[in-house]
Amino acid sequence: MKKLLVVLVAMLCCSATTFAQNKGDMYFGGYAGVSIQAVGAGGDAAVGAALAIQPEFGYFVADRLKIGASLGYGISAGAHSLTVCPNISYYLPLCDGLYYAPGLELGYALGAEEGFTMSGFGLAAHFFTLEFRPSEHFGFSANLLSLNFVSLTKYGITANAASFDIGVNPTIGFKYYF
Repeated sequence: MKKLLVVLVAMLCCSATTFAQNKGDMYFGGYAGVSIQAVGAGGDAAVGAALAIQPEFGYFVADRLKIGASLGYGISAGAHSLTVCPNISYYLPLCDGLYYAPGLELGYALGAEEGFTMSGFGLAAHFFTLEFRPSEHFGFSANLLSLNFVSLTKYGITANAASFDIGVNPTIGFKYYF
């Protein structure tokens, strides 16, 4: 039964009409997310929640080659951040309406936590991003594999961090093409 369901979903994805990413195409879209974390140590537990929104604009400078920029805002208890991220992606068709779109993203962030400001830079390589376009004007994307590097400065001290995310923190987005 599970094999039949997988085959049916694959057929549905591959039977959609092709809507290619051609030079001059544009889209507006973005990501929104809510996360809840519970951390416990020594019998004590802390629960936190965060909200993030990241609208994005993209323009295809050549067939299948997209440049874009996003502006993100995140808020959690005692902290908030604003990010500006130019990005580039290349779209490879897998089947009708389904694309593999690896990309790079460079970001600058400003934030505040408990009254202290911080700033930083980030670089992300998205290795496994898929986009499904069921119609000419709508697309849905999912990023399941990323390598990230972040450098933050707070209190005059710089801290560097690298992460490799494999489906642990996936992002899902919506796009409107015009």
